[in-house]
Amino acid sequence: MTILTSPLPEDSLLLTELSKVCEIDYEKDPAPFQRQGAEAVIDFIADFAADGLVRDKRLVALVLTRLKDLQVRDFALGSVTAERLELYFNAWRWLLRCAPKGFIAPVANLLAAVAYERGDSALAHKALDRAMEDDPDYAMTGLLRQVFSSGWPTGTFAVMRQELHPRICDAIFSGSINP
Repeated sequence: MTILTSPLPEDSLLLTELSKVCEIDYEKDPAPFQRQGAEAVIDFIADFAADGLVRDKRLVALVLTRLKDLQVRDFALGSVTAERLELYFNAWRWLLRCAPKGFIAPVANLLAAVAYERGDSALAHKALDRAMEDDPDYAMTGLLRQVFSSGWPTGTFAVMRQELHPRICDAIFSGSINP
């Protein structure tokens, strides 16, 4: 495993904050939690853009927990733009290294997608390996592995984002904002 995807030492403060974040209860309306997660992703990326890391452990814990939700994960994936591809690559790589067991698969898949899009298929596959170690049943991992192995053009991700992201934003924010 390369230093780019290897975990950082366990962060007890982050683990404490993770224990405080409630999981989404899908028996109730998940939309407020999904909205909270999408807003946390926006804040996370803004903090990372400013400092090259995120010091707010509560925010990191909230992002890691909410990324377990497929809508929030897809929102995060759709938030990537060609102009900010490197920022997202670095942010997801940093978050992957911070993520403890049980929170790795969604972040690893986000990193894999942006790594592949920027032409680094070896790192994309290593990120998927990390996802498989964390959650062998995480569906997106298998899907991305098939996509990468079939040699899909990297620009396909940008096209999919442009088509799907507005729908995800509508589902999460009910059309109230477009990040």
